[in-house]
Amino acid sequence: MQDLSIANADGFAVAETAGSSTIIGKMLKFNDSRYIADKTETLPEGTTLVAGSVITAWVHWEDKRPIDHRVTHVGQSHPLREELPDRDKTKWPPGLNDEPNDPWRDTRYLHLIDPSTGADYTFVTESYGGRKAIGALKQQIANVRMAHPGALPLVQLASAPMKTRFGPKPRPDFKVVGWRGGKGDGGTGNATLAPANDMDDDIPF
Repeated sequence: MQDLSIANADGFAVAETAGSSTIIGKMLKFNDSRYIADKTETLPEGTTLVAGSVITAWVHWEDKRPIDHRVTHVGQSHPLREELPDRDKTKWPPGLNDEPNDPWRDTRYLHLIDPSTGADYTFVTESYGGRKAIGALKQQIANVRMAHPGALPLVQLASAPMKTRFGPKPRPDFKVVGWRGGKGDGGTGNATLAPANDMDDDIPF
């Protein structure tokens, strides 16, 4: 076995000072069935990325910029809107069609990594459809981690239909196509990629 102290001697394992931004790498948004990075680059349909982590937060906006993040940590319950300040709608700033615009937005930041290049992306969503997609992904991760703690899903960027009052609309969908990492029966953490269509068999962790 290779000595890890020697393997890490090249300096790449030294972490850089982390900033306070919730965005890692390029910001990824969903727009009309497309995933667009930094408002300019459209990721090809079916792009496969590793989902590394997610931040669940209420974000307070003022003058078109976020001024406060209330992050829900492990062991906490994500607050309802009624539990936050600024509940008086008459004091909300005007938004679309001059209707009162809630300054608090229920937001998710999903950190994604390209397994081929190591490039970072952060999928950001405030929409019901986006939160629904991430909620479903969280549940799948929780289910697999009961047997394989630390497992990370390999997800394919996709879209799914969603009923709205304006008719069917596309929403984000993170289709799990495999798993990486995690400790299984042997407890080694040396994982191989497990195709999602093999989920009826033992995952080779």
